Amino acid sequence: MPGLVVMSVAFSASWQPGLIGPLRAVSVVRSSSSSCVTTSDQDASFVLPSVLRPPGPTPELPLLTDSDIQKLAEGVRVQRQLLTGDVGGGFAVQDICASPGSVWRYVRDFDNYDSLIGTVRSATPYEPKVQVEGTFCYNFLVSRIRLQLNVRWCVNDDLRYASWTLERPSWVLLDSCGFWHVQPLPERPGFVRVWFCASVRLKQQVPGFVIRLVSRLGLAKACSWVSSMAYE
Repeated sequence: MPGLVVMSVAFSASWQPGLIGPLRAVSVVRSSSSSCVTTSDQDASFVLPSVLRPPGPTPELPLLTDSDIQKLAEGVRVQRQLLTGDVGGGFAVQDICASPGSVWRYVRDFDNYDSLIGTVRSATPYEPKVQVEGTFCYNFLVSRIRLQLNVRWCVNDDLRYASWTLERPSWVLLDSCGFWHVQPLPERPGFVRVWFCASVRLKQQVPGFVIRLVSRLGLAKACSWVSSMAYE
């Protein structure tokens, strides 16, 4: 999982298929590097389940409001996150001026995540104990805290859709799942919409303030590394 891969799978907050409705964007946060629309926990109109549900065979995308779509057209990243107890979820989405194929090549280039994404220290394929047809596994060493993420991927090149589940718990995560999707935009020739969605269940000993800090960083990085590669 890319750039945010890192924190993506891990600390980011996410979406759950079928559980997310239109969410209100309460503020636009602007920095020197990028802009994004965010919402606070109190403004999120979705609930997180007690059990994480792995992504399905096709991407089930969060609903966007008219305001969200306008922000995306202005080049602003839209993101949502919610943390309830030890379960978190969220998504980040951004419109990028690039071809679907060029963006997808970066997203599914797992072997080179350690050179493409600043927070990924290493990316190593491995043979899992349990073989599942149509899937493959990677170990990612992430961030300064050297978090080990053992991830099982399922990739659909035709849909430009890469979903993952956490294959082994880590010292931070009990469970995690999510996906990347590169969505063509026929109404905006020359642009694509990049989605990053993730859900996590954390171990109880992880401090809440650390979770919120890292999850926000993860969502912020989720689309930015892809856009920076696409614009090169």
